Amino acid sequence: MDLDRILIDLLSDKIVAALKARATHGIVLFSDTDLGLEPALSGLEGLRAKGWTMEWQAAPAFRDMLAPRLPFAEAPAQVQLVRAGLVLVPTLSLSLAAKVATGIADDPQSALLGEALDRGLRIVAARDGVCPGARDRAARGLTPQNPARRALMSGHLESLAAQGVELCWAARLAHTVLGTQEAAAPAAVAQDTGIFGWQQARAYGAPVLRLGRAVLLTPLAADILAARGIAIERE
Repeated sequence: MDLDRILIDLLSDKIVAALKARATHGIVLFSDTDLGLEPALSGLEGLRAKGWTMEWQAAPAFRDMLAPRLPFAEAPAQVQLVRAGLVLVPTLSLSLAAKVATGIADDPQSALLGEALDRGLRIVAARDGVCPGARDRAARGLTPQNPARRALMSGHLESLAAQGVELCWAARLAHTVLGTQEAAAPAAVAQDTGIFGWQQARAYGAPVLRLGRAVLLTPLAADILAARGIAIERE
């Protein structure tokens, strides 16, 4: 009886340890877009600092570029979702969103996301590459002018959300995963008037920057804040 009890205790400890490891282990999928990439990479660094472990996969065109910049190991070709508590999509492309939204799984990434949805896993995806009004799209002149095109893109996001995918901006990736986005207290107004420039952007330390309506945010400051994963709110 004592031996049985010891074996049961050892097995229980292993199960608890495996569940704890699974809760902070994720699969990261980079699709074929770099919209929102820089703030997303900052968010991944933040998750690593919080103790998260990740395996990552990327579209072939981006794999070599991402490899030296990621603090995680590359995932094997055959990903085992049973080991992960989260599937993270830091750069969601329009093509991948369209496939998953309509149930198409004809490549490794869409198949993996489809399986994750079927298994009921938590999926967090950055909307920057798909949302027609995304700031990164506007900065590159990629804001669609055709209303039907905008409606198509928004419809894919709505379909993903209806299926249970948590959508956020790339700059809020880590906060969404950690569950602090809604729980965080509203940020105080950092500046009411004047110009918020690159020096202030580099020195700012909070995850959210709240500015008054009259403040002029310079383009360089906006880029620095985005690269650091800092969200911007207006009064």
